[in-house]
Amino acid sequence: MRNKEEKRLQRVVACFCATLFTLLSFCFIAFYQSPLLEALYDHVATGKLNYNGYLVAAIVSPLLTLLAVWLNRLAKFKREWTAMAYLPSALLLAFLTDIDRTIYVGGWSGTKWIVTFAVGLSLYAVMAFILQRVLFEKIKDLTMSTNRTIWRNLVLFVILFLVVGTLSNGEENFKRETLAASRHKEGDVKGALDVGYYSLDASRELTALRAYIMAKENLLGERAFEYPQFYGAEGLLPFAEQTSPLLPDTVFSMLGGAPEDKEEVLAYLRRLAYADTLGTASRDYYLTALLLEKQVIEFEAELKKMCGTYAPDSLPKHYREALLLLSEFSDGYTLEFGDETLIRDFKELRRIESEYDDALMRNNYVRRKFGRTYWWYFLYGGR
Repeated sequence: MRNKEEKRLQRVVACFCATLFTLLSFCFIAFYQSPLLEALYDHVATGKLNYNGYLVAAIVSPLLTLLAVWLNRLAKFKREWTAMAYLPSALLLAFLTDIDRTIYVGGWSGTKWIVTFAVGLSLYAVMAFILQRVLFEKIKDLTMSTNRTIWRNLVLFVILFLVVGTLSNGEENFKRETLAASRHKEGDVKGALDVGYYSLDASRELTALRAYIMAKENLLGERAFEYPQFYGAEGLLPFAEQTSPLLPDTVFSMLGGAPEDKEEVLAYLRRLAYADTLGTASRDYYLTALLLEKQVIEFEAELKKMCGTYAPDSLPKHYREALLLLSEFSDGYTLEFGDETLIRDFKELRRIESEYDDALMRNNYVRRKFGRTYWWYFLYGGR
C-alpha cells in the first residue's frame, strides 16, 4: 500500500515539475528574452523569415523538459528533489539566451560556459549519487505529504530560474536596443520609443536607434530631448561598424549618404542637409545636432537659411524651446512668440532656479519638472 502511495506521489510531483518547467521556460523564451533571440535570428538569417518567439518557445521548452525527464531515468531524482533533474536543462536555457554584442562585433568566448557546464553537471552527478545511495535509502519508508513535496520543489525551481536569469544576458541597454528594434520592426513606434523611457541611462547605440525611429516619424525636433543625451551630436549616429540591431547603412541611406573618411558629425550632417533639398530627415538631424552641441545661435541661423521665413509657433517643441532660450541670452535676437504655455513654463523654470542656492538641489528640482526639455539639457545636462 505504501509503495503505491509512493508511486502516486512521485507521478504527481513529476507531472508538476515537468509542467512548471515547460511553462517557465516558455515564458522566459517567448517574453523575457525574446528580443535577444530575435536579434540573433535576424543577424544569422538576414531577414529571410520573420521571427516567431512563440513558435521557438513552443519547440525549445518541451525539448528541454524531455531532456530533463530522460536524464532523470539515470539520475533518479525524486520526492522533494525532483526539480534538481532540470539543472542541465536550466543551464542549456541560460546558454541559449546569453546573447550579447559579440554577435555583431565578434570575440565571443566559451570559457565561461565550459566552466559553468562542468561545475553544473558535476553538481548534478554528485547530488544524484548522494541522494540515491544515502538519503533516499534512509527515508524510503518515511511518509511525506503531496503539498509539502510540491512546495519544496517549487523553492528549488525558484533557485534554478534565479541562476538562469543570472547566467543569461542581463545587460539592460542591449536588451532595450533589441526590444526597441523588435517593436519598431512590427510597426509599433510608440512601443519602441517607450522602451526605457523612464531610465536615466542610455548607450550610444540606444540613443542612435531612438533618433532613427523619431526621424522616420518626423518626431526628432519634438521628442529628442525627452531621453538622456550623453554623446552630443555623435549620439545621433550609430558606430561605423554594427554593434546593435541598427545597421549603420540603414541610417546613412535615410540621410542620403555615408560620412567621408574622418568627416566630423556636424560637417557630415550639414553637407547632407544642404544636398537634399526635399528630404526632412537630414535637416532634422543637422538642426538637432546643433542643439546637442549647444550651438543655439548657429541653430537659429541655419533654421532661417533652410526654412526662410517661418512662424515660430509652427516649429517642433524643442526648436521653440531653443529659440525662447536664445531670445533671453542674445540681445541681437527677438522672438515674436504666441505660445503662452511655453513662455509660462520657462518663467516657472526660472522661478524654481531662483529659489535654490545649492547647485545640486537646483539641478534636481529643475530636472524633476523640466528634465525632458531642451532647457534642462542646455542649462544642466549634456556634456
